[in-house]
Amino acid sequence: MVAAEDGSVPRSGILVLGSLVMDRKFFAAGLLEHGAGRSETVWSMERHHGGVGRNVATNAARLGHPVTFSGLSGFGADAAELEGALTRLGVALQVRRVADGVGRFDVTLDAHGSQISSRIALPDPALGKALCGPELAARIATAGAVVMEGGLDEELLVWVSQQARRHAVPVCCLPTRQADFGPRAHLLPRYDVLVLNTREAGALLGQDPGAPTRPAEQAELLMRRGPGVVVVTDAARGAALAAATAPGPVHLPAEPGVCTDDTGAGDALASALVVTLVAGRTPREALAHGLRAARVTIACPQSTCHALSSDLVRAASVTRTGRWTPRGGRAS
Repeated sequence: MVAAEDGSVPRSGILVLGSLVMDRKFFAAGLLEHGAGRSETVWSMERHHGGVGRNVATNAARLGHPVTFSGLSGFGADAAELEGALTRLGVALQVRRVADGVGRFDVTLDAHGSQISSRIALPDPALGKALCGPELAARIATAGAVVMEGGLDEELLVWVSQQARRHAVPVCCLPTRQADFGPRAHLLPRYDVLVLNTREAGALLGQDPGAPTRPAEQAELLMRRGPGVVVVTDAARGAALAAATAPGPVHLPAEPGVCTDDTGAGDALASALVVTLVAGRTPREALAHGLRAARVTIACPQSTCHALSSDLVRAASVTRTGRWTPRGGRAS
């Protein structure tokens, strides 16, 4: 961490507030023959690390940025495995341990790869309020940016936003759990950056789920409600960007290439976007880097691709245009 020229507290790193989830995929691996025409399905299981906050922390660390993860965790083997993977990447941890603090997402697939069933169990977000305190406040004060899941406890979200405003630390929100808690549109003024997909944007705007989506229009409308930078992703069509510093929304196409698995592409985009904004690039440059990160992730079988690296962010030949700062004058 380098001392600031004006003598203020130096800032470094991204603080991520989110969830730890263990994904388990059960699938038919074959048939066990018992003779006389009798057989039974043999099931196998794959375990994968998940959680939007965990994904963002992992991606940002692979992009070479200092990262702290803050959130709920548990006591068992799943918690130890998830935390160990983060710390091996250099991610600092501030966790509150509670029973069932690690979420679980189970999906069952048939022999053709089609989903039979799925079930998700997540910890009570109200338990996250215990994170509010001097330790988290100190981490916020010295962060380059805060990234948080929008489905966390609302009191925690408001408190973090207030702490960040005091120190002019930009806050990025990734909406989650809208089906559980609603879109929470009243919290939009508390965010400086909003990254979401067209469905999530439609929920925040109160649009008919069956209506045609216009990502650029959604980004512009959401930006007018508070965040200075809004990115609305539109699957293989790319993403739209609206920024308070630009005359109007723009659309950037997705990077071309094969799709192995698109799981985690949005989290990779958000990670690279925030890392690039913190580095002082413009929102449009940051989105271009985010789309490259999404492209690498889509080509990988992992939801947080092991190939993602700082070389990806440095690949574009762009000109530094001055440090990005959050738009001021909003509610604290």
